[in-house]
Amino acid sequence: MVEATHDAGGRDEGGEGSRRVRVEPRLTTLGRLRVTAAPGESEGRRGESTLPARALVDIGGEPCRVSARFWKSVFARYRFGSSTFRYYRPEEVFQRICEVSRDDALRVMVEYPRKGPPVALAVSKPSDRLITIDDVRDLARSHGARQSHYGDGVVSCTFTPRSGEQALAIGGDQFANRFTLDVPIDGYGGSRIHVALLRLICANGAVGYHKAFCSEVPASKSPRHTLQRAIECFDHADGFAAIRERFLASQSSWASVREAHTLYRQLVRTKVSDPRRTTRALEDFDRLTGRIQEFYGLTNLDTLPVRRQRLLPVKCRVYDLINFASEVATHVAEPAESRPLQSWIGSTLAEEFDLEGTADHAPEFADLLLRSGEAGVS
Repeated sequence: MVEATHDAGGRDEGGEGSRRVRVEPRLTTLGRLRVTAAPGESEGRRGESTLPARALVDIGGEPCRVSARFWKSVFARYRFGSSTFRYYRPEEVFQRICEVSRDDALRVMVEYPRKGPPVALAVSKPSDRLITIDDVRDLARSHGARQSHYGDGVVSCTFTPRSGEQALAIGGDQFANRFTLDVPIDGYGGSRIHVALLRLICANGAVGYHKAFCSEVPASKSPRHTLQRAIECFDHADGFAAIRERFLASQSSWASVREAHTLYRQLVRTKVSDPRRTTRALEDFDRLTGRIQEFYGLTNLDTLPVRRQRLLPVKCRVYDLINFASEVATHVAEPAESRPLQSWIGSTLAEEFDLEGTADHAPEFADLLLRSGEAGVS
């Protein structure tokens, strides 16, 4: 058994507000797994290719909710994709696979959250090496991790690179170099390092969750030693230079309706402990962007073709959208829910902006964009 610390407030591991989440391995065979539809699952889902997130899996008589990592690991192991669920229900898919591989030995990592039913994470071979939460916790403490949290089978820790913080000014803001190490503890996928910048004035961390700013940690027979070497030696000068250049470009680029609207949709999907915080964040977002629908006289932005959305500006720069997303990810969203927002930041920085270079000068300095009391300094 291992225990994972889920940092509920974005603070350092073990800080006030943290809580324990157990993650335990279950050894079984494919033929003993029973996948069923959750109560209330609609038959109308046929024809859709989305993951059947409401399915349940029975592991040794214990019903568990199914995570996205469970499905991804099953897809990788048995070589089929989510499109299969257009034609077959989950229980039908497993029944057909069992006809061929009933005796296939599996290890399923199961998460026991503080509230709610257990969650089936990834499946893997029992012989595959795992890095444990205890190993990651020891590495985080011994190497001065700035932050660490657990979510959905992955532990994320933030460190200072080997060359130091390298504080620098981008426009009117001060930033420092960081990198984030993601370590899966459920046996699916490898560890990755993402370059990041910390906005010093409000302790917002913008992480480059995109392949342009990512380095893979090679697999080895001694995963703990490999991770230790990666933490001690990582210093991606080109990666930090690239993300700084994109930040500079974002300051002189008006944000488009498309860029603002994609962030808005992600904000709506972001889970928080108090729904009122989402409402206030969306109100601040409307203020920041100039209330797009009212400004352009539209009741639904989705009625605009994407090509048109790329050409229409909103009343803020891309830099403001990035800072807004990082404030919500750092101070409002649950740690496990912050990754999609950071992924939006990484994808936005990695691509050419819709209206790149259209602003004459960098925006005036603003310490916080969330004006409703949401963004307290960490």
